[in-house]
This record gives sequence, structure tokens and C-alpha cells, in this order.
Amino acid sequence: MNLANVYRPSLRTGTASRTGARVILHIMGGFAAIIMLSAASAHVMAQDTPGSTLIRGEKITGEKIVELPVPGRKAEICVVPKLFAGADYNAKDAKVMEQLCAIDVRKNAAVCAKLNSTNPGLDIFAIPSGTTAQKFQDAGCKSPKSAKIAKYKLSTSCSYTPSILGYYHVSRVLGDVANVPPAVLRTYDLADHITLGRKALARAPASSLIHATWASLMAQLTAGPNASHRALLLTDDFSQSYGALVDNPHHEEFYKDFFNGGGNNVARAQNFRDRNPAMAMLARNADVSTMVGRSFTADNVQKMVQLKDASELIVLDTLLNQQDRFGNIHDLPVYYYLDTQDGKVKSERKLAAGEVTQRKAVKVKQMMLKDNDCGVAKTNVAKSAGLADRIAHMDPETYYRLLSFDRMADRPEVEAFFRHETLFTAADFASMRANLKQLASQLHQRCTTGRLKLDLDLDTHFSEKPLAARSCEERN
Repeated sequence: MNLANVYRPSLRTGTASRTGARVILHIMGGFAAIIMLSAASAHVMAQDTPGSTLIRGEKITGEKIVELPVPGRKAEICVVPKLFAGADYNAKDAKVMEQLCAIDVRKNAAVCAKLNSTNPGLDIFAIPSGTTAQKFQDAGCKSPKSAKIAKYKLSTSCSYTPSILGYYHVSRVLGDVANVPPAVLRTYDLADHITLGRKALARAPASSLIHATWASLMAQLTAGPNASHRALLLTDDFSQSYGALVDNPHHEEFYKDFFNGGGNNVARAQNFRDRNPAMAMLARNADVSTMVGRSFTADNVQKMVQLKDASELIVLDTLLNQQDRFGNIHDLPVYYYLDTQDGKVKSERKLAAGEVTQRKAVKVKQMMLKDNDCGVAKTNVAKSAGLADRIAHMDPETYYRLLSFDRMADRPEVEAFFRHETLFTAADFASMRANLKQLASQLHQRCTTGRLKLDLDLDTHFSEKPLAARSCEERN
């Protein structure tokens, strides 16, 4: 796998799917009609517009800038990014990014302060039928008909905007692994953000952690140019906050199979390493066919998918310094089946009962990493627990893409991509680069010495073909 010509100047609409490896998600269902009806509320800003937004001294460009008017004040912007050439952006990614950037909370969506969990973000909803955005917001965005479509998170509490954006693109560089939702850079009018923050403080219990994190963020937002974290939170003219607008998936559940308890982040990672059945299999230096049968059953498919998921989780989190993973892993129900036409393993999120029977499909859990905000500039818990030392099996496609990424990562255009499209600082990129170099070298050495087998290819495993060893060297 050769990821050449990295910093591409045009937006690609989609790529072919990796067989047996991932699912194209149906995202933002029901919102497309709202976007189409109100598309005129936003307009594309030319790259040389005099009022271009600056963040940390850099002019924001991306592939396309969408302006979202704010009455009497500077328009907010949403940035459809350039894409990393050779990465496996799926066929839905371009559409979802466009939909995210068409969300206008003054025209076609509703917004409320996030009051669950610990992150003081903003939750974005489609406006329920039979009401108005204002009435829905006055009710705290509570309604049986409500549908959350996106979340706006910024660099506060454990969150870091470049982490959310970085996980999206790196997951695609590695072959569209881990079901990471698309995310785009967004700004939000500071006065309106402060108004939402005051509502959050009034509604959240004073003794709650979410009240404390909102209070901390509000101290920064209200300080404006005097804020100690202004470069992490505010545009250079201090008129807007900036953060990541990330798609909100549906029907995911907490992945109990990938959580083994623990009192802190490091303990949880160590428990996953030492107590998790999938990790125990992943660490065994034996052919996967001796642990997982080759007949196409739900049990065998689930084991293969879990092994792939565990290895790819470790790779992503090792590269991107994830601090808060365990307890923040989700799963999706997915149907897998053998295509009788080409013998490949295919997967779908939804199949009718008749299709399940006809295709002899099996239903399994597939991992989703949707909470990726506490990384890049944080403590690398995967490294601290030595999780990569336990990888004895990988999907060959993921392995080859990792080696290719390492081979070309010192090119200036690679750093330029991450600096401009994900807002990595020089230190952020240097850290990811060091992690990548170390991990690629470690896994290549394990492969050449027989301690890593490239045998998590579902197509080959569930075929009737002999299982030949795969080369440890990067494909051209």
C-alpha cells in the first residue's frame, strides 16, 4: 500500500470498501431533507475573502469554507477539509462532511448545552416536528421526537480539538478502521456560546462534575483576550470559539466486551491487557486458524472481528496518545455474510429478515470509536500499558498501510496536512511522528521474527484456500 501524493487539492467523493473489514454507516438519517430545504442559509466563502478566519495565526482554508451568518456579527465558519491522498475515506464521508457544514443552529437545527458525562460541549439536534427550535431549546432539547445529529467539542476539560479531527483522518489513512465518525472544524459565535454556557450552569447540579467543567470553560470564554487558554479555544480576533463538529452516530452501545474495570485510565488499560479474552487471543503466538474455526459461523466471525478491532484500537491509540479510552468504546450490530458471487466477506448495518436468510448472514458486534477527544497532546495510556507488545495478529491491510504511512511521514506535505487540516501544533505532529516510527519498527520487527502474523484477513480465513504466510514488507 503506497500512500503517495499526500496533500491533495481536491475533495474525493468516496472509495471502494475494504471487504470483510468495515461498515459504511448510515449517518444523520432524516436530516438531509432539512439541509436541502435550508441550504441557502449558508454560502461558500472564497479562499481569499478579506474576512478570513485566523486560528493561532494561521489562515483557515481547507477544501471549502462554509459561512453561517450571525445577525449583527461576524459569520461563523465550517471547514470541509482537504483529504489525505491514498487514505480510504468511505463513500459516505464526503456527504456527511457537507451535511455537518450545512447545519445552521439559527435556521435549520437546534442547540443545547451538553449536560451529560463530563465534557462541556454543545449538542445539535434536528428540530422535532410540531415545534420550533426556540421552544425545543427552552425545554432543554428534551422531546420524545428529538434526534441528536452532531456534537460541538472544543479544547477544554480532557478534550482537544486536534485529537477529534486527527482521529478521523488517521483512521482513514489506516484503511477506514474503527468506525470513527467524520468531524470538521467549526467556529461558534462567542456571545452566543457564553449565553448557552450560562444556561448550562443554571441547569446543571452545582455539585456535579459537568457543572465544574462548564464553570471552567466559562471562565475562559468570558475572559476573551485575557483567557489563559485563548489560543486553544478562541479565534485570533476573539469573536468566536472554535472546535470540532463531529457526526453523532445512532444505535451504538457501550462495548462491555472491551471493558475490564479499573480505578483510573492506566489501570483500565492494564486490565484490558491482562484480563480481556480477545486480548489473550491477540497475544498468542499461534496461527489464528488454531484459535478461530474457518467455518462461517457467528461465533467464528465475532472472534475474528474482535481480534481486528482490538489490534486496530491499539494502533490508533498508540499513534495518537489517547488518555481516556477504556470506558469509551462502543459497538454496533453488523451483519456479515459470504458473497456467493466473489467469495468475499461483506457486511451491512441493516438487512431484512429475508435477506439474512438468503445470504446466510450472521449478526455480530463491531467496534466503534466515537469518543476520541482526549488524545494527541495527552498521556499515552496504550504505551504506558505496553499494549502494542501484545499484538501477535493483524489485518495485513492495516499493517501495510501503517508501514506506508511511516515511510512517507517525513515529507513536508504530510506535516502540512496535519497542521492545516487537523490543527496539530509542531509538537503534536512530532509526537505522532515519533509514535508512528516506533510502532512501525516494532511491528515490522515482530513480523520478521515470527511474533506477528498477518492473518486477520476475513476473506482469506473464511475461504477454502490454503492459509499462506503474508510478507512482512510494505507492498508497492
